[in-house]
Amino acid sequence: MTAAKRQLADIAQCPPWRHAAFAGLEAALVVSPALPGLSRAVVFLAVMIGIALLIRSDRKRLGVFINGYRRGRTRIVTSVLLGAVVAMLLASMWASHEAGLPQVSVALGVLTFILCWIGSVKWQRVFVAEMTGA
Repeated sequence: MTAAKRQLADIAQCPPWRHAAFAGLEAALVVSPALPGLSRAVVFLAVMIGIALLIRSDRKRLGVFINGYRRGRTRIVTSVLLGAVVAMLLASMWASHEAGLPQVSVALGVLTFILCWIGSVKWQRVFVAEMTGA
């Protein structure tokens, strides 16, 4: 069991592009309310396809996709990150549709990118610590 956990910890080391890809997808979702009409749906579809491609890439690169909603301390990181992204998305929707301030959606998208990059790196560190007992 210890060897299997160590192996999972080793393969969980994501390259920087993987953290950036995740953060970029989440940021695109948050910016999408600022886009006109059908563009929002196109971005949403692109984000969903991007998520599927990231999962596929993880499985191809690592042989496995490690679910972010797994039991343990990683679930706390995931929950905080999910809450932050939902809050940013709701604020973006309000700013673009109610307040008429699409530039706020762009700023929230930038903030979402930063938070999701940091959150992804933090999630990885927590996962590795759980697997190695550190």
